[in-house]
Amino acid sequence: MYDPTFGSAALARQLSKSDFLKQPALTNEAHKEALVTQAVATARNGFTSLPLTPNNLAGRTIYQVNDLACDLVLRKAAQNIRRITASKQGSRIEIVRRLKLLCEEGLPFTVAKMDVKNFYPSVDQDFLSSQLSKRLMTAPSTRSVVRSLIEQCKTNSVKGLPPGLAISAELSEFYMQDFDQRMREQLNAHYFARYVDDIVLILPELEHPNSLKAQIEEALPTGLKLNFSKSKIYPFKNAKMKTPTVEHSFDYLGFQFSVFNTDKARAISRRVELDIAASKVRKNKTRIVKSLLRYLGDGNFADLRDRVRILTCGYQFFDERQQKKRSAGLQYTYSLIESNAPALVELDRFFSGMVLCRSGAVGGRLALALTNRQRKELLKYSFVNGFANRVHFRFSADRLAGLMECWKYA
Repeated sequence: MYDPTFGSAALARQLSKSDFLKQPALTNEAHKEALVTQAVATARNGFTSLPLTPNNLAGRTIYQVNDLACDLVLRKAAQNIRRITASKQGSRIEIVRRLKLLCEEGLPFTVAKMDVKNFYPSVDQDFLSSQLSKRLMTAPSTRSVVRSLIEQCKTNSVKGLPPGLAISAELSEFYMQDFDQRMREQLNAHYFARYVDDIVLILPELEHPNSLKAQIEEALPTGLKLNFSKSKIYPFKNAKMKTPTVEHSFDYLGFQFSVFNTDKARAISRRVELDIAASKVRKNKTRIVKSLLRYLGDGNFADLRDRVRILTCGYQFFDERQQKKRSAGLQYTYSLIESNAPALVELDRFFSGMVLCRSGAVGGRLALALTNRQRKELLKYSFVNGFANRVHFRFSADRLAGLMECWKYA
């Protein structure tokens, strides 16, 4: 039986293995009981203060709560919201799979790709509170905790929802539920999906495509606006080509979609090719360069080799928050592309070029720092082969965090 209350037993269940690793004193039963008692009091009386610590991640401000008792209360509130509202973020891979299948149709259609501007900071806190009052009538404790969180955000001059907190993700999905429903019911769309702030629709041919952006923006919840520069509309006509060429290319959720004209011989379908989006290719090139620069700084070849393994192959680690093993890497993130996709070939060419280069700002220094044996060791790893052969390595969470630290903001 699910327990929605903020009692001691329910809050104690929010403790994870990583909490015990970070705070060994929790193994002392009296210390753990005192922490849980503090969390119960916080849930009952509200946050007297909430230590929201900002961090910069790739130019974005994200937050973490540096008080475990407060964090337990927020974890429980997030769990309750997910259960009560049935809000759930869609699967990124499933969205891309469905989008590709629909783009393969031979009939004319329109792809509308919309981006919500400054999503989390633009959530209207007062409107969110009013929505919570209406829809969490049967959960007064959860409603009270979220209201207290919003008040603390105001006190700390944090606009909207603080990115980085699990409860912010749950509240953002809750905030967008009515919008999602309106999109499915009012626009006559063949398909609608939203992944956080990235929206995609497949619609019939549009007589007035320019009015679509305004129509979608009007349906957004209070405070939210579209980023018009990143919101694009792609019309796909019924032109049949003897030799099909790419009619439009667009990026969505890190993938590049190349959609071809219909083939005269097979007008019932189109060819759609998936690849890694150019922005993500650049990100991986930056990580290659940063890995090499870190090696030039510390001379630790074992770390360089492991960073190359992470980039070119898959890897497994134990997720402390979810308490289970997880797999990651390009072969999982981009599982829908072909193993010889142009982006993988391009990344291999860039990587081998950097390792073998003996001139320039980085290459000249590498020529002196790397031995021929080390170059040979690095060039054993390949984006194409790692992807095709499903090569993967295992790392502890701490080891993984240490290796990835040099990629911050990349």
